[in-house]
Amino acid sequence: VNFRGSDFKGTNLSKSNFSMSSFEGADLSNCDLSSSNFTGANFRTAHAAGADMSFSTFSGADFSGSGLQKTNFANAKITCATFDQADLTGANLQMTDAALATFRNARMEEIDAYGSSMIGANLSGAILHKANLRGTDLNGADLTSADFTGAVLLEVSLTGADLSNADMHGTQIRRSDMIRAKTENVKK
Repeated sequence: VNFRGSDFKGTNLSKSNFSMSSFEGADLSNCDLSSSNFTGANFRTAHAAGADMSFSTFSGADFSGSGLQKTNFANAKITCATFDQADLTGANLQMTDAALATFRNARMEEIDAYGSSMIGANLSGAILHKANLRGTDLNGADLTSADFTGAVLLEVSLTGADLSNADMHGTQIRRSDMIRAKTENVKK
């Protein structure tokens, strides 16, 4: 279904099936999209600030260039989804399954990704200032040139992750597993 450019601001779309639908450029601000299926959906350049997307499935969805400030993705499945150059400032990603998702050059300041799985995810060039990544699984993740200034990385698994050229100024990193992690030119 094509909802390109539609205005859904504040609408309740929970418990629905929108797999393979297009919401490109749509306004989904403050919508309730919880407990829904959006597998393979297109959200490129959509505006979804403050939306509730918790417990939904977005596997393979494309959020490139979208505005997702303070969006709630808690307990959502966003595996293989694309968030390149999206703005996720202040988003809730607690307990989210984001394995193999891409967040290249995304703004992720002050996100809360407590307990999330980001195995093999690509966060190269992402800005993660003051992000809470406590208990996050980043095994095999591409974190090259990511900016973790002031982020919390307690009890994080970084086995085989690539942190080359990452900025770690003021980062709290304790009780974390960094076996075989690449750390060339990390800024401390």
